[in-house]
Amino acid sequence: MNASALAILRSVLLTVCFLCAGTVAQADVGDQTGAAPEVEEHLVDAGSYKLHFRIIRGQGPVVLLEAGGGMDSAEWNDLAPRIAQVTGATVVSYDRPGFGKSDLPEIPCDMREESSSMWRALGHLELDENVVLVGHSYGGWMVRLHANDHPDDVVGLVFVDPFNSTFVDSYGVEYCDQHPMMGKLPFDISQPEKLTREQKALARMVGQGLGPKVELMRETRIKEGIPVRLITSTQPFLPKAEEQEAWRLAHEKVVDSIPGAVLVEAKESGHMIPWQQPDLVLEEIRKVVEAVRGS
Repeated sequence: MNASALAILRSVLLTVCFLCAGTVAQADVGDQTGAAPEVEEHLVDAGSYKLHFRIIRGQGPVVLLEAGGGMDSAEWNDLAPRIAQVTGATVVSYDRPGFGKSDLPEIPCDMREESSSMWRALGHLELDENVVLVGHSYGGWMVRLHANDHPDDVVGLVFVDPFNSTFVDSYGVEYCDQHPMMGKLPFDISQPEKLTREQKALARMVGQGLGPKVELMRETRIKEGIPVRLITSTQPFLPKAEEQEAWRLAHEKVVDSIPGAVLVEAKESGHMIPWQQPDLVLEEIRKVVEAVRGS
């Protein structure tokens, strides 16, 4: 399996990312114009643990970047400065609990708790208002939850090939929990003392499986009247053709369920759109930021 294939597997939710950690070379995101913006790094108290943030200061909206499952803020390291330069906005990325430079909590993983803790940390940084959310893969689930819980603070969304409950419903939780690219861990967790930190983070993230996460996400709603764009992959990355078709149909249903949302095709990409077509991601973020400024 080549590096590109490993990169795709790494972000499709949770598990395969362990196999590829540190081995995937990111795609070139193109030349930047002008001096690179300054990046601040902060370890912020989120309540029962600390989260690591990377911030590029700007004006107007805050663009918050959520990485794919099992990944950390490094997924956005090349693209974040370009977003800052093109939009002039403040751009924020962070490591979810257990990944990157963030603490690995002792408490079980709970999506709502993690969303609340991240938002609490954003408040400490005074970056929790006028927020445009961008989420890739599992990060798409997270930004939907953020938007549901903070409708007065979230002003726009960009979903990048997002994981979603509509797709899970098309096959069922049990099927997806046993799928090697969704919920099935590629290592033995019966002896937790022998696990690496990253394995522990992945095992914690998988937790009790997709069931509780899907139940939570089914209840989420996106506030009407804000710009929403969903970028969907067109190149196959799932093992079966029918799974790939279900992935695309799920994205169409998600867009249909959000008034005014726009579906955008990434014609040259599989799942790793931020690396394979970064210019497309940048352009869709730019459109949402411009729409927010013009509203």
